[in-house]
Amino acid sequence: MNNFLSYKLLKRLAAYVAGGLLVVAIVGCTNKEIPSEAIASSMTIGDVSVKLEVGQPAPDFTSIDAHGNTISLSGFQPDQPVLLVFYRGNWCPFCVSHLDDIQNLFPTLKDQGIQLLAISPDTVEDSQALAGKFDQPYVFVTDQELTIANAYGVQRDESIPHPTVVLINAAGNVVWFFAGENYRQRPSAKQLQQVIEQYL
Repeated sequence: MNNFLSYKLLKRLAAYVAGGLLVVAIVGCTNKEIPSEAIASSMTIGDVSVKLEVGQPAPDFTSIDAHGNTISLSGFQPDQPVLLVFYRGNWCPFCVSHLDDIQNLFPTLKDQGIQLLAISPDTVEDSQALAGKFDQPYVFVTDQELTIANAYGVQRDESIPHPTVVLINAAGNVVWFFAGENYRQRPSAKQLQQVIEQYL
């Protein structure tokens, strides 16, 4: 009986610690904004070989969202633009912080009919768990084999993508992107607001 109570106590303590770490991750890990010139022109920084060209069609893909539904990029066109956010996983505090910041952009996304897709190697279950942490209706897309990341040329290694944001217009063409190997540097919600105003 004592062993059972100890197990329950340890399990509860682990849950509290995990919750506390998530709060620290969101509050304590601040990302550095991208250079201002990256807003005026699409850019990659570091060892990233994107397979993207402004004005050309974005690579189509089909995958599973956090609810187990099959979705494809082309399924959103020609009705609406799409903002793709590639992140490393729900374990990355800088990724969670970035997604938290992007929540400030949702009024603009809604007004302009832009669908946001957050893409990572997370499992469906991990994506569901992360989705529950946010107030806004993210569409989390699982890319466990990094098939999408590879198609866009943003695969960092065999397990994670480079932090990347791609803006695609309603016609399905890339209008702006940023990809960098520095996981602490990402476009802020304020910068993405400027990007949307400039390119859509």
